[in-house]
Amino acid sequence: MKEDKGSELHESSTTVRLKHLDYIQNIVTRMSQSSVQAKSWLLPVVTAAFGYALTQRSVEVALLGISAILLFGYMDVNYLRQERLYRRLYNAVVRQDVKIPELSLDPHDYEETAPDADGEANTQKSQFNSGRCRRSKINVKEWFRILTSWSIAPFYGALLFVGALVLCHALIR
Repeated sequence: MKEDKGSELHESSTTVRLKHLDYIQNIVTRMSQSSVQAKSWLLPVVTAAFGYALTQRSVEVALLGISAILLFGYMDVNYLRQERLYRRLYNAVVRQDVKIPELSLDPHDYEETAPDADGEANTQKSQFNSGRCRRSKINVKEWFRILTSWSIAPFYGALLFVGALVLCHALIR
């Protein structure tokens, strides 16, 4: 009889763990979709702003387009940062060698360094004790890594380059 209860507990624990992984995967997917959506919203805004700035030689509108690139780029970097934090949480739940509260969706609930999907170890630790608001410290190395990632640097870098060209064209009247 005791073996049956142990077996049921193991099955229940496995079910909860799989559900936990499913919740985390849904968050990662949502962050990825938000990143794509930010890029898709940016393109018509920048196209209209730069098109108008080129035809009317408007410095203000060119600067508005560049500002939109910087704003959407900042949002996209934050989406990618959050996605990486949740991938690390996912990996920690899969490894099971780190104690994480059941069904926790806070990526700062573990103090261990866990690799993200790129294999890079998390160098951030929670700033506060548990039971209080936990936010990670700003890590310049991680932000630089995200800024130079293949999904950020080429896309926003190319748009900023075009924006600089449009601005130069508008300045030369």
